[in-house]
Amino acid sequence: MTPEGQQYLEWFYGTHVWKDLHYRGVRTLKLPLDMWNYQEIIFENNLHWVLETGTRHGGSALFFADLLAAGDREGSVVTIDVTHDALDPVATTHSHIRFLLGDSAADDMVEQVAAIIPPKRRHGLLLMLDSDHTASHVFKELTVWVPWLKPGDYLVVEDTIVNGHPVRPDFGPGPMEAIIEYLAANPGRLQADTARESKFGCTFAKHGYFRVI
Repeated sequence: MTPEGQQYLEWFYGTHVWKDLHYRGVRTLKLPLDMWNYQEIIFENNLHWVLETGTRHGGSALFFADLLAAGDREGSVVTIDVTHDALDPVATTHSHIRFLLGDSAADDMVEQVAAIIPPKRRHGLLLMLDSDHTASHVFKELTVWVPWLKPGDYLVVEDTIVNGHPVRPDFGPGPMEAIIEYLAANPGRLQADTARESKFGCTFAKHGYFRVI
């Protein structure tokens, strides 16, 4: 992240602009620069599926579903959360989204996802980790889902910026610490995509963009 990018990020995050963003009227807690990166990743890598942990309002699931539909992809968006209390009804009307209720780091969730996303799928998948941001939970998600991915898939771990990287120094160990621990224990499985991460000089997924190899 460039110094200018970090300065902008700290302003964007600190002023809570990100809490008042919407896609097609549905609240979407993302950095727009990342969302532009995501759509480029999907089309440049011919990805046909999106697996998202952390549904919340459903804005990002709706965004991804529109991209898949526009690109005439074979797959859909599968999004997981422990509650649908905040889910916007608009998102639930999209035919390319499947909503799952449960713990995104639970082993049995893999079976539920596999019943929707074919294990022998012909095309790649984008995995977005954006649920509980504690280091322990993100590490469990990585442990559960990365072995399930295939070469050519893509992984983004969001909100690595908390716990002082550079925002929310009071947060405690989060996604960044989980990534460091997972990569140390599992070398050679993920390849950092530093060019993609740094493209716009600013991201909510600092050191969180990976190709599956």
